Amino acid sequence: MPHPRNFPHLRTAALPWLGGLLVVSLALRVLLPASVLEIAYSRGLFPLFRSVWDHSIGLVPVPVFYLFWAGIIGLIVLEMRRFRRISSAATEKRKRRAALAVGLHLLAYLITLVIAFLWLWGYNYGRQPVEERLAFELYEPPLPELRERVFRMGDRLAHLRAAVTHDTVAISIDRFPTDLEVSVRPLVAAALERHRYPAPGAPRAWELLPNGILLRLSTAGVYWPWAGQGNIDAGLHPLQKPAVMAHELAHAYGFGDEGTCSFWGYLAADESDDPLLRYALELAYWRHIAGLLRYADPEGYLEWRESRLAPGIRNDLEAIYANGEQYRDIAPVLRDATYTAYLKAQGIEEGLLNYGRVVRMVEGYRRAFTPPGE
Repeated sequence: MPHPRNFPHLRTAALPWLGGLLVVSLALRVLLPASVLEIAYSRGLFPLFRSVWDHSIGLVPVPVFYLFWAGIIGLIVLEMRRFRRISSAATEKRKRRAALAVGLHLLAYLITLVIAFLWLWGYNYGRQPVEERLAFELYEPPLPELRERVFRMGDRLAHLRAAVTHDTVAISIDRFPTDLEVSVRPLVAAALERHRYPAPGAPRAWELLPNGILLRLSTAGVYWPWAGQGNIDAGLHPLQKPAVMAHELAHAYGFGDEGTCSFWGYLAADESDDPLLRYALELAYWRHIAGLLRYADPEGYLEWRESRLAPGIRNDLEAIYANGEQYRDIAPVLRDATYTAYLKAQGIEEGLLNYGRVVRMVEGYRRAFTPPGE
């Protein structure tokens, strides 16, 4: 067995092998057709990873997101301490060699993380688009149709909310299930299985503390591929949590595209008998299309909102906005630029605009599978 003092040298010696594996992994991502990735990885290898996660780190009683960053910080600290120890009583030549060694070690860690990202989840970005598998076309409704959808869905939301409470005061957290993950996860899984997609295992969806840890980075939730777990910000308004959690669970079930994950969150509403969960999940999508209408016809939308939208829904929206004001972005421009670059690196050329793809997906799906008038 190698002596512990030799581990740094082993990491350096492994760099060529890691580099080669990285090149092969990236080549597979670029060269393999979507149909091959869909069958061999997303429906083959990835469910095996999902099962391993759920029976190992999925049992850890805290979010692995925290442990991951603790490990990363620990590795960096160890490398810095090693450099200081070597360079404290060394010649300039040895100091340069020590600095180079630290740099190579950190590079080895980084390459390992990239390789793990691809094999543990990242290849899902290359799978076949859902609309292709389900045989429907993306659709962007023209303004008159968009207006009708917003108004009719607003009426539907009013009926769902009335089944929860006749009180017009904003809905609070005490009305929601204590363990939201246990309530939302079966809905996402059922939506996937109804459309002949695998939904293996029981992925976790943690609420991260402190409140605002993600919201202050302009993010409501994050899927952590090295742990196979979804995470949402505990500071979200309770009406937002079901949809954000469903979105992250869709990532955990093997979907990379942001709009697609929100699409599955919308379909999850149909799997619930709980009017509160249905209301929260459909409200998230309605806010997407209402935002489009407000942009296209601000006066018409605001007039309708004030005169016809149910007062309880208006109060819910105001509560969501007020809650969001508590968590102002730290560096929104940097976050947007970074995440746009990340999405484009995964083959999603529209970057952050990919989140808006959910509207084209839902409306295309409805045109293909929903009877007229519904």
